[in-house]
Amino acid sequence: MTEVAQLPWICNAVASTKAGRLFAGLPRWPGYEDTPSIVEILPDGRHKPFPGGQWNEWKAGKPTAQAMVKVNTIHIFDDDTLWAIDQGEENPDGMSRGQKILQFDTRDGKLLRSISLPANVLPAGAGLNDLRLDSEHIYLTESGLGAIIVINLTSGAAVRRLAGHLSTKMIRSRRPLGEGGQPLLKADGSDNQVHADPIEISPDGQWLYYQALTGPLWRVPTAGLRDRSLSEEQLGQQVQLVYDTGTLTGTAIDSKGNLYLGEYDKPRVSVLSPDGSLRVLVEDERLWNPDAMIINYQRELFIPVPQSARLASNRGPGGKSRVQAPFKIYKLALPMAFGDRSAVPALVGKPLMEEHV
Repeated sequence: MTEVAQLPWICNAVASTKAGRLFAGLPRWPGYEDTPSIVEILPDGRHKPFPGGQWNEWKAGKPTAQAMVKVNTIHIFDDDTLWAIDQGEENPDGMSRGQKILQFDTRDGKLLRSISLPANVLPAGAGLNDLRLDSEHIYLTESGLGAIIVINLTSGAAVRRLAGHLSTKMIRSRRPLGEGGQPLLKADGSDNQVHADPIEISPDGQWLYYQALTGPLWRVPTAGLRDRSLSEEQLGQQVQLVYDTGTLTGTAIDSKGNLYLGEYDKPRVSVLSPDGSLRVLVEDERLWNPDAMIINYQRELFIPVPQSARLASNRGPGGKSRVQAPFKIYKLALPMAFGDRSAVPALVGKPLMEEHV
């Protein structure tokens, strides 16, 4: 395992272009609000704000339409454009001002798409968490209330699904325990309830995998999610339990369908294979709370380590920070028996996305 980068800000997501340009997502979590939200990590180790200008300079009270407020994840898919989820600025009414999905051209930083969702899809208390694509749709986990959201890239139509299903909800009896058994706590001392969180799409595009923070792992046919003729009850009957996972902070998937699981209560990444077997890929004291991982075109697994369980804001009333700065990103060459980078899957009978959408 090799150290790739050191950052003064929390990094909970990484993304890479085909040519190897590396980007880091920097959430404005409590105590770390002064970040540029996204940076490119240059070959000499320096950090360059992306896309630059007012996008990276937001402060409380400023306009949010052309700025990144609280980026929770970033991804670069087949066409080398960068997608980001901005969770916006929380308001007392439960609505997050400026919550949106952004797509940028990595070549020049140009904004290609900004998507804001209506209240019937993203109601008060809801929070966008992570996303995946197929050739025609965006699939998102909503972790504030618990749901899966599907957006048609062509029409822009969005639908909220499985909002009443147990698979999108965190089970209160499954506590989010981290390093040393320390639970993930809110400021009032209660457990932090994070609903639908990690998300992956199978290489053939037919299954969406997801779970609440503390598990277990579920999957549902993507065709069912897209089929508006299905009632919520009918769609819920298509949901399948995959594995009784524990608390996961981040995931990735390869071209063979192996799921890489960043564990919260152990400093390790495990691999869940399509045959149902689970094995440890790497365990190292430097890997406490590995988050949104990626596999690049050179078959390397990149692992950002935000140390989320060590943050004072996650340790309840009077919590003390145990963060060991700086924040680091590591990489690990994958065994040849595993798959390589998983491409954006096509719908049945449809070509893979080759141009900017």
